[in-house]
Amino acid sequence: MKRHRIVVIGCGSRGMGMARNLTRDPSRAEIVAAAEVRDDRRPRAQQELGLPAERMFSGHEELLDKCNDIDAALIATQPFSHSEIARACMEKGLALFLEKPMADTIEGAKTIADTASRLGTQVHVGFNLRYAPFYEKLHELVTSGALGKIMTINWTEAPSCRMYMNGYCRNPSYNRKSVIGSWLLEKSCHDIDQFNWLVGERCVRVSSFGGRRFFVPRDDVPEHCTDGCPISDECMYFSHKQEARGGLHPEESDLCVYRCGSDLVDRQTTLFEYPDGTVVTFNLIPVDGGRFMHIAGSEATLSGRDATGEISVRSMRTGIETIYRPQAPRSGHGGADQRTTNAFLDYLDDPAKLPMTTVPEGLEAVIMCCGADLALEEHRVVELDTLR
Repeated sequence: MKRHRIVVIGCGSRGMGMARNLTRDPSRAEIVAAAEVRDDRRPRAQQELGLPAERMFSGHEELLDKCNDIDAALIATQPFSHSEIARACMEKGLALFLEKPMADTIEGAKTIADTASRLGTQVHVGFNLRYAPFYEKLHELVTSGALGKIMTINWTEAPSCRMYMNGYCRNPSYNRKSVIGSWLLEKSCHDIDQFNWLVGERCVRVSSFGGRRFFVPRDDVPEHCTDGCPISDECMYFSHKQEARGGLHPEESDLCVYRCGSDLVDRQTTLFEYPDGTVVTFNLIPVDGGRFMHIAGSEATLSGRDATGEISVRSMRTGIETIYRPQAPRSGHGGADQRTTNAFLDYLDDPAKLPMTTVPEGLEAVIMCCGADLALEEHRVVELDTLR
């Protein structure tokens, strides 16, 4: 097989992690150039990727202009830049691994889809949950008919308080709608992709409720935790009580979560209705729970939690409960990160081996998330065909 020459555009923690996965087997791929807009990240990325100085760039334009011996690009930049960068890479003739979400707007996602269609380019969208053994088993149980007809799916993503505080409150790269689109789109678009995968149809309509109700500005605390905060002893969000704050500058790491300037929601509940009558209730809230779900079918019910790796199916006819514990590696989202990059390399080896998540899946998730945010903002039910 050919050794694929890949460039990395976006050298944050996600981009570098996926680059390591792509080159786990050096005989299959190598990273031959990289671009990163942040000055403080480029030296570290250059060293880790083993690149000469002339192969490390500050932007994708210069990289694409000067590097002609490449096969594919890994794009792991902020969502607002995906459309521009993806289109430029496709015009260069590159296959793409595009981190989720596909774009921060429906228009941006449609631009990517139209360009891919016009040029015949394959885009692997990074919905890694489909490659995790836990979710593969979940999908197998639901689509096999073991539960009967699916009536409702109740699903919660509860990222840790640490992740929310440091990633979506204190971090200016991810704490505003103007940068990431929305918290639902950035954090949970691959949960939404799971619903589409499980139901096997396109969602019809959506409603959504929530907002930023708790982490709102307070006059009784300073802008920084270390500026003599009067509630530091009782505040569990005080910066020194949080775990490692990777990716934050010193002046950001102790920002007060109430005065950080974030305009993202701090909780959101969304209802998705499918043509067959299946209704999905999705909750996004930072309460240290991981992902857990309850699926009600006409024959059986299913309960699962990815943090424990356990899925329970209880037959309503017999009352018998069966427990499944899919085996998965502990690293990289339960082994999903390595498996999804392997799928991309398999496609580069043989274009007949399409990844599970490409442009149609990526576009549909963006439409559903943006539809949910529109429903939240305008207090109405949104018919998704009007957005398609």
